Amino acid sequence: MNDFLIVGTGPSAFFLTKTLLEKNPTANIIVLEAGQKLINPNHLLSLRKSSSQEFKLDPTINIGYGGTSQLWHNVLAPLDSEDFHHKPWIHLSGWPIKKDCLDPHYKKVSSFFGFDFDIFDNPENFINYHDEINRIKFDESIFSHKVLMHPLNYLRTNKSFDELKKKYPSLNIIKGAIALRFEYKENINSLIFYNLNEKKFVRITSKNFVLSAGALNNPEILFNSKHICRNLPLLGKCLMDHPMGNFYQFKYSKPISARIYQSYKFKKGFAIKTALKLKKNIRERLEMGNSVFYLQPSFSEGFNNETEILKLKLLTVREKIKNFKLPIKEIAALTKNFNMAAQIVQYKTGLLSKHRITDCMFVTEQTPFEKSSVKITNKINRYGNKETEVDWRLSSEDFEEVAKAYDYINKYLMSLNNALPTYDPSNYSWKDRLSSAAHHLGTVRMSKNSQQGCVDSNLKVFGTDNVYICDGSVFATAGNSNPTLTCMALASRLGEYLIEK
Repeated sequence: MNDFLIVGTGPSAFFLTKTLLEKNPTANIIVLEAGQKLINPNHLLSLRKSSSQEFKLDPTINIGYGGTSQLWHNVLAPLDSEDFHHKPWIHLSGWPIKKDCLDPHYKKVSSFFGFDFDIFDNPENFINYHDEINRIKFDESIFSHKVLMHPLNYLRTNKSFDELKKKYPSLNIIKGAIALRFEYKENINSLIFYNLNEKKFVRITSKNFVLSAGALNNPEILFNSKHICRNLPLLGKCLMDHPMGNFYQFKYSKPISARIYQSYKFKKGFAIKTALKLKKNIRERLEMGNSVFYLQPSFSEGFNNETEILKLKLLTVREKIKNFKLPIKEIAALTKNFNMAAQIVQYKTGLLSKHRITDCMFVTEQTPFEKSSVKITNKINRYGNKETEVDWRLSSEDFEEVAKAYDYINKYLMSLNNALPTYDPSNYSWKDRLSSAAHHLGTVRMSKNSQQGCVDSNLKVFGTDNVYICDGSVFATAGNSNPTLTCMALASRLGEYLIEK
């Protein structure tokens, strides 16, 4: 019998597999991957947008070898300590673990990428060290910095898995294997998958099972494993993302340079991004989440709907942007949109340009909201599973989060830089521009009990002895950071736990 069966080949699955094999080089590990190349996500689930918000699905799910690492922009940042705490004004907030539990694993993952984790704990030290770089003035009693790392050598876990396979012969990777459901007799001892290459159903046994198929796919497998899902009332619920958009724009009285608020290449192989956020005491008084905002140079004044639509389109082809291989229709659109073209050139080159206009891109910590969900349907797919559909929704608290921040940004940041808003955002005109960051989180959430979530502090599914979830599905709350560093830290922690248990 296999020791471990892991579903998925994304960053979480890779770091889990790596940890298991480093701790036990002879462990028998089977990894199932639904695709070989990028294939239609509908092989796994039916994706239907049933909310009015822009939720990017198809271009942000890679059912292929390497998982979402093939699409990942490689931005790394941890959750803050406060993200793990219960906040009375945020429904279902609070994790059953504290950040201290993850810190050793955050450091391990940071070391794997080649940088010191301490940079996140002391962002001001870094910024003060690079004080020769012009930066925007702000009231330091109101705002603080948030630093995000961007390794320029992108992690693509298909290559990483190939390297593991060469080093550890006990690792077996099966591609074209669509995980469907668990089988239960006296306990869970097998999983049924469909082999696309051999066109047949296969039963595979293991001592331990780990799902790392993502927050949109994991619920489908669990919903179709009736002995697991019947006692998990929040399974598939509280689908979270990081709602984002350019909600405000300000014009300075004279041109400024502020490289530190752009993507800044601070040493060989690494860039750094710097965000700003309201300080914790301010957010607590306002009963806000842990949201951040980015100041991005702009070259046109006012809100332009065509520009915003183009931005969304370009987000879906970011790998092609990286390689300067845009579709013809996007190239044509760029030639007519100087602002977007200038922003892309500036981002790609890292040039420090003077500008008079700043877009304020807000990244929201979405409130856990049970109506936002991946839900089971009665439609049966080609593999005998009931299909799921996605219904991403935002609560009134999510919109209020953005609105509450505006007054502080205007009064305690922009006024100090002699900047005025170019349009009035007070009428919530920006609500329809708010879209997903493609950070799918929370549908198999971690909690203290099965009434508030689906997995315990060790990521084990409630009511089982050997089924675990390891990816963004388990996030109890979203924080404000790109989630991949935390996903890999959770994978490192789970790997050590599974070896030691």
